[in-house]
Amino acid sequence: QQIIDRLSEWVGFTPLQNVTGEPAISLPLAQSANGMPVGMMLSAPTGQERRLLELAYELEAARPFPKIQASVQA
Repeated sequence: QQIIDRLSEWVGFTPLQNVTGEPAISLPLAQSANGMPVGMMLSAPTGQERRLLELAYELEAARPFPKIQASVQA
């Protein structure tokens, strides 16, 4: 338990996969009412990168995220 407590201090809000080395990917899914992106994070067991990328590819192909451009005000 001490190790987990220490790890949480080091990584803050970083997903546990960054510490364990497990593959993970974040996908945009939609936009909120105020235009902010809403996403989903997927992870897989160690060594399953191909499976994770194939799933992400299928999800993105089934529901493409619209191309958006941020408005910049000077």
